[in-house]
Amino acid sequence: MPVWAETTLGTWGRVHRSRLRAARPPESGAVPDLVRAENDSSVVIHGGGRCYGDASLDTGGQAILTRSLNRIVDFDPAAGEAVCEAGVTFEELSPAIFPHGWCYPVSSATAAVTLGGAFANDIHSKNHHVLGSFGDHTKWVDLALAGGEVVRASPAENPDLYFASLGGMGLTGAVLRVCIRLMPIPSNSVDARYVPYPDLDAMLDAINGGRETEEFLFGWVDVFARGPALGRGILESGRLAAADEGCVPPPKPRSIPFAPPTGPFLAPAMRRAARRRHEKLPPRGAEVRKDLFSFLFPLDHVKGFNKLYGRSGFYSIHAGFPPAAERAGIRAMLEEIAAAQAGSITAVVKPMRGPGRGLMSFPIEGMVLAADLPRRRDTPGLHSRLEALVLDHGGRLYVAKDALMSSDGFARMFPNLPAFRAALERFDPNGRFQSDLARRLRIRG
Repeated sequence: MPVWAETTLGTWGRVHRSRLRAARPPESGAVPDLVRAENDSSVVIHGGGRCYGDASLDTGGQAILTRSLNRIVDFDPAAGEAVCEAGVTFEELSPAIFPHGWCYPVSSATAAVTLGGAFANDIHSKNHHVLGSFGDHTKWVDLALAGGEVVRASPAENPDLYFASLGGMGLTGAVLRVCIRLMPIPSNSVDARYVPYPDLDAMLDAINGGRETEEFLFGWVDVFARGPALGRGILESGRLAAADEGCVPPPKPRSIPFAPPTGPFLAPAMRRAARRRHEKLPPRGAEVRKDLFSFLFPLDHVKGFNKLYGRSGFYSIHAGFPPAAERAGIRAMLEEIAAAQAGSITAVVKPMRGPGRGLMSFPIEGMVLAADLPRRRDTPGLHSRLEALVLDHGGRLYVAKDALMSSDGFARMFPNLPAFRAALERFDPNGRFQSDLARRLRIRG
C-alpha cells in the first residue's frame, strides 16, 4: 500500500496552493485500496496538474496522484479504439496512434491533459461544432467508487453512474481506465487559414458562416481593443489535409524560465502583443499546411506559459452563451474586460453545437468566450461582474477553468445540479470524494 505523505500541491493558474496528504499508487490496481482507506478524511484525484482552479485540490484532506498511471492498455487499429489508464496524456497517446492513421476526436489546448481529466471535465475543443465534446467519443470508463469497488460504466452499462461521472469533476469516483473511439485521419497535417477581422460582428459572422464547412473554428480575440474595434481578432479555421507534403515544420517551443514580477508593465505589454498579432497578417489572411499535433495544442508552443502572468498567477473565465444571446453576451463581457484592461493574449471565441451528455457537462448550443484574467486586487470584483453578465444573458461558466464562480451562480447555471446531488448521495453517501471546488460551490448542498 502506498504511503500517505504531507505535501503541497498547486494549480496551473498559480493562484491556489493546498496543504494535504498525497499518495502515488504504483499501478491502477492500488487505487481502490487508497480510496477505501479507513479514515475520516476526504480525497481528491490529482492527475496532470493542469486545472486552472481548485478542482484537483483538497486542502486538509488527501490526494491520489494518478499521473504515473499512464499505460496504453490496448490499441485496436482495426476498430479504431484505445484503452488507456487515466494518467495517459494526449502527448503520450499521439505517437501510438498517429502513425496508424488515427487521432482522438476531441482534445484540449495543451497535450499535457490526461484522459482521466478529459473525461471528468468533459472537455471540448476547436471542433465542438462538428464532433461535440470528449464524452461523445468515450465508449466506457472503469471507476473506483468510494467503497473501493471497481465498476465499468457506459451509456448502456450503469448509465446513471456514467452520465454523473462525465463532467462530474471527479466527485463520483476515481477514473482508472478510459476507452475512447478514435477518428481516422488521412495524414498528420491540417490545412489552416488565418484571417483578420476588424470587429466582433465580423468575427462572429465569419464563425457562424463556417459552421457547415470548416472542421475547426477558433477565433483569437484582442480583448484590449475598444470602441469600433471591440472584438477584433484572427479567425483560425482548418481541415484535415489529404497529405503531409508541403507541411511546414512545427515551431520550436519557446520557454518562459521564470515568472517575472507582476507590475504595471504587464497590461501594456500584452496590449502591444495582441495588436501586433492582429496587424501582421495581410487583410486577406494566410494559408499554411501545419502538422496536426502543433495545430491541436497551441498552448504548448510556449513552455511554462502559465508563468507569463507573473508571480501573482492568473484566473480564467470561460463563458458559453445560447445563440439568441451570444452576440450581446460576448460584447458585454468584452466591454467589461477592455474597460478594466485586465485581459490577456489568449482570449478566444469558438462555436458549440449543443449540450454535452453528462449531467454537469458545460457545453450548450451557441458560442464561447474564454479569457485569462491576470490576478490583481480587482480581479474578483471583475469576475463577479462578468458572472452577472453571463447569468443575465442565459449563459453558463465552465467549472473546469474557473476559480471564482459563486455557489449561487453555479446553481442557476446548471439546472441538473439536483440530479447530480442525488447521484453523489447514491454513489458516495459519506462524501469521501471532495475538493476545494466542491466546497466553494456547495456542490453537495
